[in-house]
Amino acid sequence: MDTVLKGTYRETAILDTTDEAKGQVTTIVWMVLVYGAALWWVLSWFVLFVNLCGALIQPFIQRRRLPQQPPGFCPPVSVIAPIKLLDPGFERAFGSLFGLDYPDYEILVGAAEADSPALQAAQTIAARHETRACRFLQSESTEAVSPKLNVLSRPLAEARHDFILTKDSNITFTPDTLRALMRMVTPDIGLVVMVPVAVRAKSLAGEIEAFLINGHARLLLTASAFGQGFGVGKVMLFRRSDLAKAGGFASISHSLAEDSALSKGLAAIGLRTVFAPITVEQETGARGFRDIYERQSRWAIIRRKEEPASFPLEPLSSPLPAALAAIPAASLLGLSGGFGFGMTLLVWFVLEVLCAKIKGWEVSAWTPLAFLGREILALAAWLRAWTTHDVVWAQGRYDARHGARAATPKTQSDGIKPKLGIKI
Repeated sequence: MDTVLKGTYRETAILDTTDEAKGQVTTIVWMVLVYGAALWWVLSWFVLFVNLCGALIQPFIQRRRLPQQPPGFCPPVSVIAPIKLLDPGFERAFGSLFGLDYPDYEILVGAAEADSPALQAAQTIAARHETRACRFLQSESTEAVSPKLNVLSRPLAEARHDFILTKDSNITFTPDTLRALMRMVTPDIGLVVMVPVAVRAKSLAGEIEAFLINGHARLLLTASAFGQGFGVGKVMLFRRSDLAKAGGFASISHSLAEDSALSKGLAAIGLRTVFAPITVEQETGARGFRDIYERQSRWAIIRRKEEPASFPLEPLSSPLPAALAAIPAASLLGLSGGFGFGMTLLVWFVLEVLCAKIKGWEVSAWTPLAFLGREILALAAWLRAWTTHDVVWAQGRYDARHGARAATPKTQSDGIKPKLGIKI
């Protein structure tokens, strides 16, 4: 009997020891999770603080860095505008090319199509400004993997001037834009870019994308404040002679991100990329949810390929992961997880809106929903970028690592058929 009792006691002791060990492991795992979440939460707030301060002080810092230009430094410029779709705000954006306060510039409009609603609208606008040189050029090149770069190829080749300024069709210039860009030009600067700020959103999906774009704008402004420069393709000013020294059109034709490829190519020959001291308006208008998801997924996939070091860290600048981290981390302060989650999102939102108001960026009644929608969109696009390299762009499918080329190259036509009396 005693033997049986002793055996039972030993078995119970072993079970108690095992349960205690399991409990200790569970406690250790939980504490690692809690402190890891707290670290993530603290780092996210640090990133936000730096981001907000950088965005607010960038214009002042960048103006102090303005180089001393010779009096009357206004070399002639070839402004290239690739167009495809008649997007919201197209007329305003394209028309802004003709109102630049600059003595000598020509406008070259590039398109892959011989005719389209966007081309017709552009030709109508150009007809109202007969005193400004404007040429329409059809480019059916397939040399580059980027559809946009293929459209730029012929205007780049036929531009009359060394200084080249490219502008996307949804970017609206102010009269002083070109002068502001030229003020940044020095012999050691190869590329001047601008930070786009979304304006005039007309739907909830448009508001969501606008809030996301302006979140990226803060990051770019902060990078600029710290003296960093990146290729941002919405607006780019460079010398064609510098591109030739860096290897010419062929040296950037391999990449879907032609802006990043251009910046890196110029850096290889010792030329820097800098941001202008002013931002530029990006027309948003009405958007569809599928449209913004596909577009943001495309750029997330491309960023993963072009910026492999920083891409994994992108969620650190997002409030949704920080709010999720606050759920376990809140216990360190004796608070509930729900309180930590809610307060993180609320305070983050208030700070972002306050920064936007100070910057003069658009804020509307849709902004709270846009804030939440942006977080879902950004996280979904970021996660998708880890699952695929396929990019859908301009009705074509590409591999972000290698690109894609048409099976049968097309020949380049002589030009777009003139309409409405436009001189080609």
